[in-house]
Order: sequence, then C-alpha cells, then structure tokens
Amino acid sequence: MPLNFLIVEALYEFERFYGEAFRVEHPSGSDRFQTLPEIARDLSARLAGLFLRGPDGRRPVLGDNALLQDDPHFRDLIPFHEYFDGDSGKGLGAAHQTGWTGLVALLLQRPRQPDGQPYGRRGNAGPGRSA
Repeated sequence: MPLNFLIVEALYEFERFYGEAFRVEHPSGSDRFQTLPEIARDLSARLAGLFLRGPDGRRPVLGDNALLQDDPHFRDLIPFHEYFDGDSGKGLGAAHQTGWTGLVALLLQRPRQPDGQPYGRRGNAGPGRSA
C-alpha cells in the first residue's frame, strides 16, 4: 500500500510538470491513452476497491471468511492489513494496526491541486465517485 500511494501521488506531481496534454497508455497493452491524473484516479479506485463492497456484496480484503463477509455484526468492521494477496485482494499479515494501509483514506478523497481546484477536467469525480 505505501508504494502504491506514493505512485499515485507522483502521478499527480508529474502532471504539474508535463501538463494535461501528456498521455500514457493505460492499462499497458490496451491501446487506450489517459492523462496522468486519470491514471492516478484509476489506481486510487482500484486500491480503495480492496475495502469496498463489490457487485456481489463482498469486500476483497475479507477474503473467504464467511463470518466477516456475511454476519451483520462483523461485515462493516474493516481491518487494515499489512499485506494483500495480489490475485484476490485478501488481507494478509497484521490486521491489528492501520499503519500505512490507512493511507487508503487519503485516496478516497477527491484530489486537489495546490490552488484548491480538483485535478483533471472540470466535473471529474474523485476515486470511487460518479461524475
């Protein structure tokens, strides 16, 4: 999580230098080109998606633990693990600390430029939000 967060932050900083005209193929091999803030928002949404309920109502971070996924007393208690399974998103490692994984809260916020304006084109939504 900390390296992913730093990559997202770096993309926003590089956009300040290169400008909105600079585009990169994302995802690789897709023949689809996006601005750096668009890529940063996509990566932020993917990282936040580890903790948010998917269309099936399940949170990837909770893995296949039926108690944590389905029980109304536990399903909204979201642990911030130290590591994550790269294929499933299941949380691994220490769950009793928030540490670096708590940075996902910053990724959920709509990013702003130093002048207070949102990154990207006017009307763009932040990670996990609709335009």
